Amino acid sequence: MLSKLLLNSLISFLGASLLISCGESTSESKPAVPKKKKTELVETEQPIDDYEYYSDDYEEEKWVEIEDPDLIKLLIDEEVKNDKRAKIDYKDHSIYFPIKGDSYHVRYTIRAKEYLNNDSISDFIVYRTSDGMLGGSANTNEKLIYCLMGPNKAILQKHEILLSAPFSYNLIERISFKNKKMTARAMQNYRTYMPENAEDLKTTMISFIYTDSNVYEESYLTDCELAKWKNKQLFKGKSEVTRTIEMHNYTELVYEKYKTEEFEFSAEFSGCDNLNLVLEARFSYRGKKQEFLLEKRDRFLEYLKNNTSLEKEITSIQGYFADTDLSEEAIELDGFTFRLYTSHEKGKTIFRLILDQIKNPNQTENWEITTRH
Repeated sequence: MLSKLLLNSLISFLGASLLISCGESTSESKPAVPKKKKTELVETEQPIDDYEYYSDDYEEEKWVEIEDPDLIKLLIDEEVKNDKRAKIDYKDHSIYFPIKGDSYHVRYTIRAKEYLNNDSISDFIVYRTSDGMLGGSANTNEKLIYCLMGPNKAILQKHEILLSAPFSYNLIERISFKNKKMTARAMQNYRTYMPENAEDLKTTMISFIYTDSNVYEESYLTDCELAKWKNKQLFKGKSEVTRTIEMHNYTELVYEKYKTEEFEFSAEFSGCDNLNLVLEARFSYRGKKQEFLLEKRDRFLEYLKNNTSLEKEITSIQGYFADTDLSEEAIELDGFTFRLYTSHEKGKTIFRLILDQIKNPNQTENWEITTRH
């Protein structure tokens, strides 16, 4: 997988170099710009195979492709939706999106079939690959999709694990699936971490299981403080909660919606030892009067203090804003940082609160969270 990405980078680099050389004047040559050491890993003529700097002998497991035309059609139709430009090939399990300047292909392959939730209905793990132009666009990625099925071949749940993308944090490789457990190796993405030497890229073994209506990386369940928080939800009232797996550091990702007469709340939070939260509250108001917005902000914070599990943090934020006008600066208080934004959209005003706990200062970066430091 790593070799493939490096080769794609080489193709992109050579293509760009050719375009530049064609546009230069032959009578006036420009001085050569020395390459930076950091880019040598990307531009090397000999793509680096990760096998070269890991001494353990390893042969990639050959997954058997499973046929289920109905599921493939369902996934393709769901992705295409009403895009009339898409060219569908159900027989090849693929779609071509001829977008000007950013065309790409998508292909689905069923890799495993299991009774993941023990309901006597077969569930599936599907490999989805998307190839963009020159192998480096936003539409270039690989992922595995857990499809939990219901009656009449309906997809009840989908949980996605990102395997690779041009600038993803990690690359997942050496995947195997046995006894309902998927094991793999996660490696730091060289494009994101840019080490001086390829040997400095760090790796860790990870494993995934489906349990309690979600896909979990097993070390999250044993080593993360937030895993002890059962039935995760912020609001004390009855809210709409959806849980899945965070695609970069494999923690639990929770989406929550809650509505009152005054606000429409939506929240997204995840983390291992530190809670990372984005919470929005929408309300009907087109104006921008400072006095009204300050009053509304105070009611927004008061509601969160009285009706969520963040009473301590919200009380601290209220104390900070006691003598402060609307501010969008990043503020560090005791045990957490926060920012509060105000925006306007389609006749509504939106308060957006970003809050990051810092209970474990060793988990401020994605790899630290992935390895549960």
